[in-house]
Amino acid sequence: MSTIGTIVMLVACCAAVASAQNGAGASSQAPQNPAQPARPQMIRVSTGVMLGLVEHKTMPVYPDEAMKKRIQGDVIFELEVDETGKITSSAPIDGDPLLIAASKDALRNFRFRPYLLNGTPTRIESQLGFHFAVEKTADGVNGHVECMASIPNRP
Repeated sequence: MSTIGTIVMLVACCAAVASAQNGAGASSQAPQNPAQPARPQMIRVSTGVMLGLVEHKTMPVYPDEAMKKRIQGDVIFELEVDETGKITSSAPIDGDPLLIAASKDALRNFRFRPYLLNGTPTRIESQLGFHFAVEKTADGVNGHVECMASIPNRP
């Protein structure tokens, strides 16, 4: 038999085996639609995307004790938000305990628009941060809090 004949015979055998496997698999498994890949349970989004989804927010109130002690800095939380836009989990990952407590109180009032993945509301996880700053004024000190637009890498 020639080399070409051997190759043709090998291709025919492979095609027959593949056809037999597809036929056996179709009867034992539910048909899968390759056009619709499995939807992820949760996806991670950037802080910028997260801030763009804010529907309602209440900023933290700067604690008097923290202002008197001139405690300032960043407070960062790891958040999980469900398909309706409600925070289901918030864990502080950085910040002073006094500032974390004030931030946690504020996060209770945050609401987000649902994150849509291919038109379907999807659970998301992200980081959200607040920057607390104290400035000296003629009357003493003044505290200012703002949402952080991006979270710097932490060691």
